[in-house]
Amino acid sequence: MINRNPLNNLKKVFSIVLFLFVAFFSMGTSFAATWPVPSAEIQSEAGVLLDADSDTVLYQKNATTAYFPASITKVMTAIIVLENAKNLDDSVTFSYAATNTNLEENSTVIGAVAGDTLSVRDCLYCLLLHSANDCANALAEYVAGSNEKFAELMNEKATELGCVNTHFMNPSGLNDPDHYTCAIDMAKILQYAIKNPTFCRIDEAQVYTHAPISKYPDPSAPENTVYAHHRMLRRSYSEYYEGAFAGKTGYTMTAGNTLVTACRRDGMTLIGVVLESHNTQYADTKAMFDFGYASFTSTPVQDTDPTLSSLSSNLRVDGVQMVDALVLSTDPDRHITLPKDTDFSEVSGVLTYDLSDAEKASHAIARMDYTLAGYPVGNALILLTDPLQETNLTALDANTVKSLQAETVPETIDVAEGSMEATVSGQLPMESTENHAPIYYDEESGKIRVQQPVINVLVIMIGIGVVFSVVAIVLFLFEQRAEYLRKRRRRRILRHTSDLSREQKIRRDLLLNSRSSKRRKKRY
Repeated sequence: MINRNPLNNLKKVFSIVLFLFVAFFSMGTSFAATWPVPSAEIQSEAGVLLDADSDTVLYQKNATTAYFPASITKVMTAIIVLENAKNLDDSVTFSYAATNTNLEENSTVIGAVAGDTLSVRDCLYCLLLHSANDCANALAEYVAGSNEKFAELMNEKATELGCVNTHFMNPSGLNDPDHYTCAIDMAKILQYAIKNPTFCRIDEAQVYTHAPISKYPDPSAPENTVYAHHRMLRRSYSEYYEGAFAGKTGYTMTAGNTLVTACRRDGMTLIGVVLESHNTQYADTKAMFDFGYASFTSTPVQDTDPTLSSLSSNLRVDGVQMVDALVLSTDPDRHITLPKDTDFSEVSGVLTYDLSDAEKASHAIARMDYTLAGYPVGNALILLTDPLQETNLTALDANTVKSLQAETVPETIDVAEGSMEATVSGQLPMESTENHAPIYYDEESGKIRVQQPVINVLVIMIGIGVVFSVVAIVLFLFEQRAEYLRKRRRRRILRHTSDLSREQKIRRDLLLNSRSSKRRKKRY
């Protein structure tokens, strides 16, 4: 097995160094800052405006209160299908339950009947553009076998995305007391969905023609063509909004109008969510987008925070490589969102090591969380990576990697003459596994090892210290010797002048004290 990854052994050391580095350069003056607010509240019962690149909530109203989502549920349905379908050209067969039992009266459908088949791709287009509930049921059965099992996958994904008040019972969003969500959760769900290029390609389509079904066997029948319902994505509608590229509509009598929308302008991707609206969903979403783009700006953290931009130094000091191949850097996709005309010096940063499993999996060792006037405005992951190791692993073909991971028994073992190290046929030589970190943990012996160059440096430093100590001791003894000679001379004078008269002894003592004072002044 290849064991050339020193990351796990050095993370604690780098965490301490990183903390001191960021703490030193983060010290600055904190200024009072104000957070922009829109001129008027939206009319919908709940809403959220989220910067998708920084996780910054720019506006919120009842953001964590539970409401019925209606068909915006289908965003999550599409995510689960895309992540579980092996091939978008696979056939999906419509069951009786999908076309009858699991539908409400007057539900939006394409008119499929039991036994009809469409591809996964056809069903996804009908799901997201036409909001077809029979396609939602058929896709759920294709992936999980039933709506109930599919809902379990939906809830697992909601938990994974950090949703705080969401629970799904079906793939279509039809009314159910236990089927609910909140505005901030739907923003997180769409934020995750638009990272999938296939989802975006399907969702931004204006029109799509699916394969014929039993009810409409003619491939050219107009009923086999579906159109996007989201008016902010269609230029033919007055509600069209420049930059909007993804989203989903929803409506039931119980839920009212619901809407999720993603928009990209001026390098900033915003997500707007409105719940329980009464025909104001488009106006409210437009008002939130206008407010966001007029009041805020979003930039990559590594271009904004000078402290973090200096981390990409490959751990060099005066050009000397301190740790072999390790690179300290920040995630280039992380953004910070600030009100326009706000200086970065007004932002506060806090370094934390409390990371999620997903963050740890991306080689992060810490995270810098930014706030402005008490509002979170973004964060940056501090990454510790080994590009050399990644390059070596990439160069290995899939079969080699599998053989290394499986630790298969080698066919031959060649031992070089005069050497005790064996080379296994088909595997890397032993010297390639050598750990070049200055301090590392030896898993075989269970001890912390120090490389010989480091030991040599320490020996030199100790030798220099010994020399300085010896010099200091010699100087100290020399000074003590001079003091001893002065005291001995004084004792001799006193001993040989003991028979002097009282007046002569007084003059003698004055003379000795005068000489001592002169020596002290000269000394200091």
